[in-house]
Amino acid sequence: MKDGVPEIMKKSIVLQTFGVTYEHPCQKVEHVVIPPYVSPESVRNTMENFPVDGRRDIWVFFRGKMEVHPKNVSGRKVRTVIWKKFNGDRRFYLQRHRFAGYQSEIARSVFCLCPLGWAPWSPRLVESVALGCVPVIIADGIRLPFSSAVKWSEISVTVAEKDVWRLAEILEKVAATNLSSIQRNLWDPRTRKALLFNSWVQEGDATWQVLHSLSEKLYRSYRSSRVSRQLDFDT
Repeated sequence: MKDGVPEIMKKSIVLQTFGVTYEHPCQKVEHVVIPPYVSPESVRNTMENFPVDGRRDIWVFFRGKMEVHPKNVSGRKVRTVIWKKFNGDRRFYLQRHRFAGYQSEIARSVFCLCPLGWAPWSPRLVESVALGCVPVIIADGIRLPFSSAVKWSEISVTVAEKDVWRLAEILEKVAATNLSSIQRNLWDPRTRKALLFNSWVQEGDATWQVLHSLSEKLYRSYRSSRVSRQLDFDT
C-alpha cells in the first residue's frame, strides 16, 4: 500500500473499493470507486426469509472484530471504543465472532454500524443498504461509490470517529427525528440495485454504474484532448 499504484498502471483507470478524500498513494491515479462484491443471491435468500419491511427487533447491530487491547490502528481503536462503551447496553447487539447467517441479523436491525477497520470501506455497507438497515458510517474521509446514483446522505448516518462514544445519543436523535424518512429512501429498490453486481448486467445495477462512470471519464478525456489539440493548432 505504501508504494501506491504500480507505474505500469499509472495510465489506466483503476476500479477500486478504496475511496478516500485525503492524500493517499492509492489515489494518485485515475480511478472509479466501486462497491465491494456482495452476492445478490445471498441477499435475495435472506430477504425471502426476513422481509426488509418486516419487524426489526435489533436496534443497533455490529458483528466483527473488536479488540479489547488494539494496536495503534485508528479503525481498531474505534471498534474497541464501541465494544467497551456499548457492550453492556441492551440496545446494542454487538458480536465479536463469525456467524454464517449474519445477514439475517442485518435484516432484523434498524441501525447497522459500519466502522472502519484496516481500511475505511467494508462489505457491511452494501449488505446494510441491500437489507434495509440504516448504515451508520464511522470512517473519516471515506469516499463512497456511485454518488450520482446513490444519495448517501439520504440513506445513511455519518458519525465522526471522535464522536463514536456518543453513538447512543446520536442514534436516539435520528430515531426521534428523521428515521422514517431515511428508511423510506433506503427501501427504494433502485438504490439496492445500484450496489449489487448481477451475473448478467442490468440497467442501473453495479456493473452498469461502473460502465457509466467509465464512459463519463472517457468522454471528459476525449473532450480535453480535442481542446488541447485545438489550442496547439491555433498557436
